[in-house]
Amino acid sequence: MARWGVRRQAIWREYVEGVIVAVLVALALRAFVISAYKIPSNSMIPTLRSGDVIFAWKLPYRVTFPFSKSNWIKPRIPARGAVMLFRYPDDPRLVFVKRVMGIPGDKVEVRGQTVIINDNPVASIPVDDPTELLRGVPFAESHALHRESTELGEHLVAFRKEVNRDGFGPTIVPAGLLFVLGDSRDAADDSRFWGMVPVENLEGRAFLVWLSFDWENRLWGTRIPTPRWGRIAQLID
Repeated sequence: MARWGVRRQAIWREYVEGVIVAVLVALALRAFVISAYKIPSNSMIPTLRSGDVIFAWKLPYRVTFPFSKSNWIKPRIPARGAVMLFRYPDDPRLVFVKRVMGIPGDKVEVRGQTVIINDNPVASIPVDDPTELLRGVPFAESHALHRESTELGEHLVAFRKEVNRDGFGPTIVPAGLLFVLGDSRDAADDSRFWGMVPVENLEGRAFLVWLSFDWENRLWGTRIPTPRWGRIAQLID
């Protein structure tokens, strides 16, 4: 009986130690490596959609310790074209996601559907048939898609058809700031309207959609959202 009691204590100790190690690993991953975020709007369609749950790399942009909001590293300047999570300059409690299009020292201008960086138009090619790429997007028939190219490669951006667009700039991106745009160019609230993002506000670089739910369409009349199976484990361009 005493031997069983000793064995039971050993089992409980192993269990508790395992839980503690798991919690410490999870906290370390959360602090140093990756974080999860839920996308609340369609400002980044078609790249991201409302209801996507994404992973973002924190290094080399932010390292925080549990119960602390202070960044323990000097964040790196992301490359043009990176999809970044950051704290909204006007309300740091909010985390936004946008694409970096201008870095410190860049001359940035937007004319119609064209982004111009340092007097060079960003390559942008219309997609002939965007039907499949826009499947499930609200009011898909009113959108056109282009493929933009940056130093990180190609990504898709959406434009509303028959929209008169105001220009922006030219302006120089100051030191320590970033110029960001939503991929839904005619529906996004971004640097064209509220200004640029301090590099110190960066939270991480988005790299993976790991879950996605359509909250506008519920299963069987319940409150359960419809999973978007085709978006699960999708890499973010």
